[in-house]
Amino acid sequence: MAKGRVVAGKHLVQLRKKQTRVSQKVFSELVDIPVGTLRNYEQGRSLLTVEKFMEIKSKLGYVSDSKNRVRVMIDYLRITFKHVEDLSWFCQEYLYCDLKDFISVETKMMNYTHLWKRGDIWIFDFADKSLTNNYQITVQLSGAGCRQFELTMERAGTDWARSLQKMAWERKDMKVTRLDIAMDEPYKGVGRESEQFDLFSMLEKRRKREIVLDRIENFSFVGGGAFDETKGKQDGLSLYFGSRQSSMFFNFYEKRYELAKKERVSVDEASAVFDIWNRYELRFSDEKAHSVVDEFINGVDIAEIAKGILNKELQVYDGLNSYGAYLPDKKWQELFGGVEPLKLSTCPEPYDILRTVKWLVYQVSNSLALVSEADKKLATDYLKMIFESGEIGEKEEKVLEQLSPEDKRYIDEIFGKVV
Repeated sequence: MAKGRVVAGKHLVQLRKKQTRVSQKVFSELVDIPVGTLRNYEQGRSLLTVEKFMEIKSKLGYVSDSKNRVRVMIDYLRITFKHVEDLSWFCQEYLYCDLKDFISVETKMMNYTHLWKRGDIWIFDFADKSLTNNYQITVQLSGAGCRQFELTMERAGTDWARSLQKMAWERKDMKVTRLDIAMDEPYKGVGRESEQFDLFSMLEKRRKREIVLDRIENFSFVGGGAFDETKGKQDGLSLYFGSRQSSMFFNFYEKRYELAKKERVSVDEASAVFDIWNRYELRFSDEKAHSVVDEFINGVDIAEIAKGILNKELQVYDGLNSYGAYLPDKKWQELFGGVEPLKLSTCPEPYDILRTVKWLVYQVSNSLALVSEADKKLATDYLKMIFESGEIGEKEEKVLEQLSPEDKRYIDEIFGKVV
């Protein structure tokens, strides 16, 4: 995080009341700051920097960074486009492959009548679309389909963020209806199993109320690692948070057991060969799925989004300290800490100046800096040419008309500038 950025006092209040659950006096003793200073931070009378906020959290047992502690990937994606007449052009433009590479088959899935299959990259449409004038399509990528699409994107010189940005910015008929994010906890090696997060501990934590759920109500589990002598196999534990029919559903499971069963090897072998311990899956549908993608294409890293949502919906603790305050679970923090809770909006942001600034800062700024340095070295005016190539259209005119001082204050707050 950049130096000088400011954290709103409400986030400190939330940390104290919802996560630590103690009074201002006790909290001030826990983090070793005067209670008057704490009040000023919470009420916004004193500026609370990001560095100070992270220092306060570290004194409570939260980690400031969990980067690269889990491998994060998009593991399922389904997007509907309302009107695509030229499917061949669509495939080349947005899927980076030819329609002739797909196999044509009949289907009755999702109320469609026709399906194009290129491995696990599927496109649903209607066989009689020219007669009914129904040109809606749905692109579906399973886990394997996501990996195949990544190879296709790599050959095309692009990636998930740029591909989804292109779709969203150019296709106003696009709607994301399903998105799964998988986070894999790597295996630390023989003799270090005790350092891994034990999913069984969550059963006991749930009983002791050391797992606090925000909006998710349902919790269930299956399996448990019991050895079945008759079948000669061992099944891992799976935990479920929420309902499969809801717009947000979490599934945590011992992935090493699933791989051992599939590959017919021991669990120890599966852990070592595939370098995985547990998998943490976040499944989103409809508005929630579209909101996650909206955050992603506006410059927020997919790992930060996933961890932020997890921190918003699920808090994992490990007992109480002498003050009666919850202690964050260290192993959980190592995997998912260092990211602030993220609340998803079910109403994606309208096209406005903030979205444009966020996109430029997170996605374009490095490229512009490169061009600027190239101009200096080559005595060229490429950067000037880029700016002069842009035009203000009808949509942009409307954005400019609606600008107000409040927009400036909001953008300054987002990027941590003190006005």
